[in-house]
Amino acid sequence: MSDLAMGIYDDLDNQTQPVLYVDAVSNNMIVFGGHMSGKTTFIKTLLVRLHENLDTDIERDIYILDFGGNLGQYRDMSLVSACFDNSNEEDVRRVFKAIENKLEKNSKLLASRQFLDVFLSDEEKKPAHIMLIIDNVNSFLSDERYESYQDVLMKLCREGLSKGLTLVFTASDTSAGVGRFLGNFDRRFALDGSADKYIDIFGMKVDEPMKNPGRGVSVIDGKPRELQLFLPFRDELRDLPMMREYMAQIETKTDKLTAFDGDLTAANFDKFVSKNVEEQPDPSNPVVGLDYYDHMPISINLKEIHSLAIYGKKKFGKTNLLQLLVRSIHKSHPDFRFVFFDDGRRQLADIYSEISSCSKYVTSVEELSDFLDENGYAAKTGNKNFVEKDNPGTVFVMQSKMLFQSNGATLLKYTFPKMIATAEEKQYWFIFSDVRKVSNNDRDTESSLNNSIAAAFLLDNIAEFVSDRGSRSVFGEMDAKELKTEYARCELGDGYYYDIESDELKKIKIIKV
Repeated sequence: MSDLAMGIYDDLDNQTQPVLYVDAVSNNMIVFGGHMSGKTTFIKTLLVRLHENLDTDIERDIYILDFGGNLGQYRDMSLVSACFDNSNEEDVRRVFKAIENKLEKNSKLLASRQFLDVFLSDEEKKPAHIMLIIDNVNSFLSDERYESYQDVLMKLCREGLSKGLTLVFTASDTSAGVGRFLGNFDRRFALDGSADKYIDIFGMKVDEPMKNPGRGVSVIDGKPRELQLFLPFRDELRDLPMMREYMAQIETKTDKLTAFDGDLTAANFDKFVSKNVEEQPDPSNPVVGLDYYDHMPISINLKEIHSLAIYGKKKFGKTNLLQLLVRSIHKSHPDFRFVFFDDGRRQLADIYSEISSCSKYVTSVEELSDFLDENGYAAKTGNKNFVEKDNPGTVFVMQSKMLFQSNGATLLKYTFPKMIATAEEKQYWFIFSDVRKVSNNDRDTESSLNNSIAAAFLLDNIAEFVSDRGSRSVFGEMDAKELKTEYARCELGDGYYYDIESDELKKIKIIKV
């Protein structure tokens, strides 16, 4: 079940050429070689053999980090949970998170037993076999984006086999720190281009094999043997699609990680949303995107959240998010009134024009204060004759730098917090769509604003934001170092959603409108 035919080797003692088998469960494997020596071919043949020996009763998850850029055609094979290149840092992190989650489940099931003992037993419930393949591990280890994962990778190398994880690496040589991992790899192969590294690889003198793609050396039965690796197919262009089509008809227990491909839109939303969604979001709540890791929908519960803040860099997608929110709320609640406040540059004009019949547009603090007073929302300073009035559900979209200057302090410190305190009863919602630092170092105003916000979006790299501009925002209590380790840099238009009430932070792919 776990022995896979990968080639033939020369047994000079017996003048034979036996089949070269590898154990896909019991041994970590590493293949060294120069350019076009056959390293990636080894990976391809291994994948084909795993599928040819498929056991549908066993959960097997293969994760591939394709840092060589040559395995894309194999990403859709049945047992491949993920095949990501190095173009998106977050996808690489998702692979490690998925593996760690799988190993945690295995550990509970194993209950201190060795994986192989349970895997090969007659027990009905068996732990999953997990395989992590890194093609061109030198590139992975030398990439500063993944420095924090080197210790994690070392731990997986040391402890993975006992919990059900097999590692398969290809490398050009032992540089970039590859050498320190070698002690955890029982099966080592050296193909053409590795001659000057044999001592480093095998710890013994090895004769150089003939120069031929797929030709190499491995230590078998304690002796270095020359070998020739099999090709995955006679004709890859013809046979690989046929194999994928055949395997697609067989149901497996493999969990798939879907990678975002470009923008997330309403048109392709169903393609990327997780198939594990048990309960559909309330259609009256705006869905803004998908969680970056498990692809579950992220929606705003309007019954519980009445004040939202949007932080972020200029031209990083704040307007797109605001337009998404406004359109969604208006679609599900056409009877709501919208009040837009900007600083006179008409930045919200396009959004306003879509729903102008049920909207009010103001461009100064005084004009906004008058509107709130005259329509019975909140008293203007000094007005002792204020009369509160019944109003329709109202969404206040606040995007003006004036709010964060001295003349907006009264609104942020007193007026809005009072309105938000009764927002559930009155059916008010506030969207602070471009939150900035409060001028004049007014900590009281800043504190009032932060305490009024129930949830927040950040369209920026969160670790940098917290350590720099966001130290006094609702994200200010977070640890920048932990955030840098936990999350990759944001791509344009992506961001974070922070539910302050539940203290839950999620990185999200935001729908582009």
